[in-house]
Amino acid sequence: LSQFNPIIGTEYLMAGIVPVEVSRDGSINPLDWISRSAYSGYSTYNTYNYVFFNTQTEEYHRLLPDNNFVIFQTAGFPQLVYDPKNPEKPAPIIEFWIYNLIKTDTNSDGYFDYRDKLTVGISDVSGANYTELIENVDAIQSQYYKDPSNFFIIYNVNDKNFIAKVNPITREVLSTTEMDLGEDVK
Repeated sequence: LSQFNPIIGTEYLMAGIVPVEVSRDGSINPLDWISRSAYSGYSTYNTYNYVFFNTQTEEYHRLLPDNNFVIFQTAGFPQLVYDPKNPEKPAPIIEFWIYNLIKTDTNSDGYFDYRDKLTVGISDVSGANYTELIENVDAIQSQYYKDPSNFFIIYNVNDKNFIAKVNPITREVLSTTEMDLGEDVK
């Protein structure tokens, strides 16, 4: 379990479930360090799950029921957009999280990494109500917060580009549009 960090503007703390750090005690052989690290095709920098702690109720819970996936990327929205006219503008309070998960070794190379297909999920700021939105994604091109009920994910699947319009409040995909940009754009 990593260090708990406050989610600014909320009563929640968040910590990642990450691999145990490799101890180098007891041996000067680096091969022993590797074998003791439980290395199994996962990077030591991966997050497998999150734990959320409510400082008001003192309740805690995991995002996912188990630690069988790799959470490749996590982003809270809305995000601060820098305005040079107002550089002291405070960051907005996070309303929801978007997660890019690797659920299986889709390319069968023995690793869970960026070369595998992604699943895009969403939860509220407390980590509750996790819902999977899009599966089998090759790459995320962009994620854009328009307003509390309109969020866009632009992504690629099998050399085709798509725009998914998501309602973060209901955690559902409202529409998916294939971007017809011609054969020369993948």
